[in-house]
Amino acid sequence: MVITPIGINIYGMKITLLLILLMGIPVMALAQITQNATRLLRIYEDDDFFNIWGKGTDRAYSNGTLIGYRYMKYKPSRFLDKWIMPKAGKQAINVWEWNLMQIMITPNIISDSSFIPDDFYYAGALFARHELTSYNTEKQYSLHSELLFGVMGPWSFAEETQTFFHNLIHYQKPNGWEHQVPNAPLLNYNFTYERMLYTPKPFLEIVGSATAQAGTMVASMQAKSVIRVGKFNPYFGNADLKIATRNKFQVYAFGNPMFNIVYYNALLQGGIFKWRNEDFIDQSSQQVTHMKHFTVGIDYGVGFGFNRCSVIYTQQTRSAWMSGTGKHSVGNISLLISLSKAPVPPPVQ
Repeated sequence: MVITPIGINIYGMKITLLLILLMGIPVMALAQITQNATRLLRIYEDDDFFNIWGKGTDRAYSNGTLIGYRYMKYKPSRFLDKWIMPKAGKQAINVWEWNLMQIMITPNIISDSSFIPDDFYYAGALFARHELTSYNTEKQYSLHSELLFGVMGPWSFAEETQTFFHNLIHYQKPNGWEHQVPNAPLLNYNFTYERMLYTPKPFLEIVGSATAQAGTMVASMQAKSVIRVGKFNPYFGNADLKIATRNKFQVYAFGNPMFNIVYYNALLQGGIFKWRNEDFIDQSSQQVTHMKHFTVGIDYGVGFGFNRCSVIYTQQTRSAWMSGTGKHSVGNISLLISLSKAPVPPPVQ
């Protein structure tokens, strides 16, 4: 992508906004010092312009915005919660969550209004996730289950969102959304098992995890390790709250290498109703790239915590999702703001 003088000004504006956000986050965390964390507000932003190496882009998985509410509840689980969200033992610490998220995927050249057969489809999704992370502090493992439901295609309003923000910052208008994937419902069940593998000292933890996803959005499996070095509270918490919350200030670096097997991805392949859309069938017949079934990646970054609030910056690098499109990197800023008292274990990275 060629950066014109106007583009440089826009990039400078984005950098300024990012710096303001990064500087403002610790201030918000410091303001919450007397609050606890049986309830947390979660704010999460993916953007491929965020890049610690100064190599921001605007393509592929371009943006994801999430707002969520994390909480503990004291009433017994009912209905689906009881049957599809298992707990890690009778004494487990159970942290529930509701999230709303919108994501968008675009080709590299968004100024082109024609269909681009050797790149990503335009794709957007809007969905909610209901989640449970259940921590066994004694055996040091966790079970994370989530039910995802939403929509993809024009119903997701990804075109309107991207167009609005690009107009707001006077950036290139995306002209190819008429070629986006068709509307389809999304329903997924995702499950992750994590266990402590090695923790010889309080400043080092190595955690292993395995994830399976099944549904109309994604069908995949993942193996990942989480390596943390620094000053932090125990990953899986502790039965003794003094130990679980011993560090009021936390700072650490982490690296999470991973391997993925992807059987199906609706946003890369068109969704379950693609056969009903003649325009998309015609585009698919012209497509010269295809989804990669095996990918590798690494997440790395730094985390800061003060009392019961935290901010984490993650650089997420992946091998190509689609053949011929090259590796891709997305930056993420995650903020947790405490809304009440008793502490919870650290969130899953």
